Amino acid sequence: MNIEELISENYTSVSRQAFVDHEIFQLEQEHIFKKCWLFLGHVSQIKNPGDFFTSYMGEEPVIVTRDHENHINVFVNSCRHRGMRVCRADRGNARNFSCSYHAWTYDLTGKLLGVPKQKEGYYEELDVSQRGLVSAAKVDVYKGLIFATFDPGAVSLVDYLGNMGWYMDLVLDRHEGGTELVTGIHKWRVKTNWKLPCDNNAGDWYHVGVAHGSIARLNGVPNLFAENENRLGVSAEYGHTLCAMYHPEGKHAVSPPHHPKEMAEWQNEVWSNAHTRLGTTRSRLEFVAGNVFPNFSWIPGSFSIRQYHPRGIDEVEIWSYCLVDADAPRIVKDQMRRHYTDTFGPSGLLEQDDGENWHGCFETAGNPVIQKIPFSYEMGHGHEWKDENLKAKDVAKATSEVYQRSFYRRWYEQLTAETDEVELIARGA
Repeated sequence: MNIEELISENYTSVSRQAFVDHEIFQLEQEHIFKKCWLFLGHVSQIKNPGDFFTSYMGEEPVIVTRDHENHINVFVNSCRHRGMRVCRADRGNARNFSCSYHAWTYDLTGKLLGVPKQKEGYYEELDVSQRGLVSAAKVDVYKGLIFATFDPGAVSLVDYLGNMGWYMDLVLDRHEGGTELVTGIHKWRVKTNWKLPCDNNAGDWYHVGVAHGSIARLNGVPNLFAENENRLGVSAEYGHTLCAMYHPEGKHAVSPPHHPKEMAEWQNEVWSNAHTRLGTTRSRLEFVAGNVFPNFSWIPGSFSIRQYHPRGIDEVEIWSYCLVDADAPRIVKDQMRRHYTDTFGPSGLLEQDDGENWHGCFETAGNPVIQKIPFSYEMGHGHEWKDENLKAKDVAKATSEVYQRSFYRRWYEQLTAETDEVELIARGA
């Protein structure tokens, strides 16, 4: 497969083949999902020793546990004997994990504890010390968010996030109490390739007034999604992007008039004091939407973070979480949760719009006539700029496709990099 033929030199177009070719999908599993740092969950999901939840790294099912030494462990949910999952629950508290097929049993660190018939069947010749569950190479936490990678040579998580961490702090570190999850995980599937929702969530302001225009009218704010010179598109690092409001000097975000009273008062108080934690520049920034490469996305205005898990080349499973300020009053958390559900929850007024469009884009991508015409990402190309106050590779007007060009640049570099070049790419070199 010649990856160079799939993408233009300036990343303004991407062949539709990139979204429907099975060989490319396998390359993505090998060079992206096995190499990158991947979001797994929040520390509030595993507060106590023995707590666990299950997730995915690409298509690999994994278990995330907190052991009795208070360490967070991540290992592949597949028995070393025949491959059966050793944990079939979404979350819980356990002393160990046992395969339901032959009862090989593992502890909270993935160590193999016991094998039935070890004496009679294996003559005590099986070296159990070498048969633990396959673990992630590195696990780390960034301000409550758990990440892991299968690449032992990967850069640190902080280096991987780079400038994006500076922007993530607008959500994670805006208040001294930090954050927590207040719902379970909402999960649903869309018949599309995983990259399409990611490149949308990366910061596609272009679609908002069209695809989501009805909710603005419903809320009585028809100009909610109008153009605004203070709204920016940011490529923090190649592949890590966001749409943000950059309020005038001395100004900060203000909760919209349709928000519930208690939630609005909390938001306004937090934003008005943000400069004490984030400094004057970031106190003017409002994180609207974004994506950490490859598949970890943010919609902070709806208190949503989410993952787009690939389920083969033609389907994505969306996992959506409600992330709120841990110190907020209970009534505020309840209102945040309701706002999340009404907007970008699985039945939300905004979520349905996107799923239909992603499916429609994918549905025709493999057709013989239209397949020859690449997807276009040329909007605003050549009109990016630098801002000495903002930590970013590129800044652009919000109505731009700077986000998608950044995403597919990173996608291309990951697929074409040699193993020893991955570290340089992660640093944006």
